[in-house]
Amino acid sequence: MVNTSLYLVVGYVLIDFLVRNFAPVAALAGVWDELLFIGIVGLWMLYTGLERRSIRGTRLLVPVLVYLAVMVFLLLIKSPEMNVAVEGLRVMVQYVFWFFVAANLVSSKSQVKWLADLFLLAGLVVALYGVYQYFTGVEMPSTWIDAKMETSIKTRVFSIVGSPNVLGSLMILGLPVAFVSYVGTEKAVKKLFYLLAAGAMGMCLVFTFSRGAWLAVLAATILLGLWRDKRILAGMVVLALLTPVLMPSVYQRVAYMTTPEFTKSSQKGGRLGRWDQALSYWRGAPLTGVGLGRFGGAVAARHFPEDSFYVDNFYLKVSTETGLLGILALVFLLLCGLNLARRSLDEVDDEELHTLGLGILAGLVGVLVHNGVENIFEVPMMSTYFWFFLGVLAALPWVARGTGDLPYGED
Repeated sequence: MVNTSLYLVVGYVLIDFLVRNFAPVAALAGVWDELLFIGIVGLWMLYTGLERRSIRGTRLLVPVLVYLAVMVFLLLIKSPEMNVAVEGLRVMVQYVFWFFVAANLVSSKSQVKWLADLFLLAGLVVALYGVYQYFTGVEMPSTWIDAKMETSIKTRVFSIVGSPNVLGSLMILGLPVAFVSYVGTEKAVKKLFYLLAAGAMGMCLVFTFSRGAWLAVLAATILLGLWRDKRILAGMVVLALLTPVLMPSVYQRVAYMTTPEFTKSSQKGGRLGRWDQALSYWRGAPLTGVGLGRFGGAVAARHFPEDSFYVDNFYLKVSTETGLLGILALVFLLLCGLNLARRSLDEVDDEELHTLGLGILAGLVGVLVHNGVENIFEVPMMSTYFWFFLGVLAALPWVARGTGDLPYGED
């Protein structure tokens, strides 16, 4: 039961939509994922105690503890409003612990494949609805495009997620997994499913018209090409050359970034202007920042609606709130996580698992790139997916060996 509960995690995007829209108790919308985490961890502890199983060690424990210690330290020394700081701390650290859930509970090759397939199924449902929105011309806020300059763009899709940029990030995570799954199977039915998933998610990503998501998926594609098959890079070049003919609205959306009008607009009320303001706040408190939850994100927007905004760069948001101490702790944690994932894949001698792992890792890197132009880690769904799938990668050496050995030994 404890292992099968993980399938609920990969269905997060669908469950969250259903709970928020159809739950009989409205309060569940904000806490259902916490209740899921507590339930899974409770079952895990019970199972571990009854079976006398050891907890798997990973080399991410120390970086997580360092990260947690830094954030708690900043909470204690710089919290003008403690309730705001605690909420800001929760956003920063809560979802990291999904890593340890996956790293310890993923137990077999079939489970890994099922987790990936169910995630792709959820992504397919979301993507198909996004494609439907595009062809039906779903209404969108006028601020999502520059209507004077981007005349060929009639709508930007958001599916059940609510945001084109967050939807794009979800597609970034799913596309590499769909591609490597398609390449890695010989079964016709599965090939058709993976092809459908990749095609729908690719179209949905295009229809988000999220330039940041396009940039991030480009980074993920380059990595996948270097790691798996360099023909991917050639295909990417051909697609780029054909884009002005096949998708003129996409070309216009990207080309607009090179114009003086875009720079002026962005500096006035867009990302460039918000980044400049964030840097000015950061310079005022370079070492410890302005305080957790006080700038550039969802917590600040809730508590200080007239003085805050989304900075649209998670790393800059963290830097402004927590200073050099906080951003260095976060970067250290993320680099250690990526190093652990890559080392885990080097330990896997099962070709199918290794290929699937490369797809997951490419998607995770894409999400990290996207965080450079969006606050993706402030979205519980995306933060949960990131840390959970990083934990899946950490478990792969143990899964591939099929023994009780720990991937790297206990910390």
